[in-house]
Amino acid sequence: MAGMRALSFTRYPVGAAGELAGQRAVFAAACAARGWILGGSVCQIGGGLRAWWAVLRLVRSGGYGVVVVGTFDRIAVTETGRTAVLAMLRRAGVRLLIARDGIDTGDGVGAALVGSLLAGGMRTGPEYP
Repeated sequence: MAGMRALSFTRYPVGAAGELAGQRAVFAAACAARGWILGGSVCQIGGGLRAWWAVLRLVRSGGYGVVVVGTFDRIAVTETGRTAVLAMLRRAGVRLLIARDGIDTGDGVGAALVGSLLAGGMRTGPEYP
């Protein structure tokens, strides 16, 4: 949906702030390609899921229609963390675009893919080639 306001989620390891610019560029390109409005951003430094609670608060406030993350591995550090985030976003009805992987939970294919990942035990990412 063109004109939707998007929220960026970025994550990088402690000491690797240089990765942030690339993630922001992916966010800007994804929004431009879809006609979405660049909104704010939430950044997680290191592990943990604390920043995702901030994302939920912002989306629930009505300010954003979609959350954009650059790649699947940026959602969380571990498979367990990624599963928890995907389940949390799904329960909350939050639309997620994983830009470089082309997964958009706002369309049937993306929603089904995330559903199958959650139902079948996710095996994806750097630790699972």
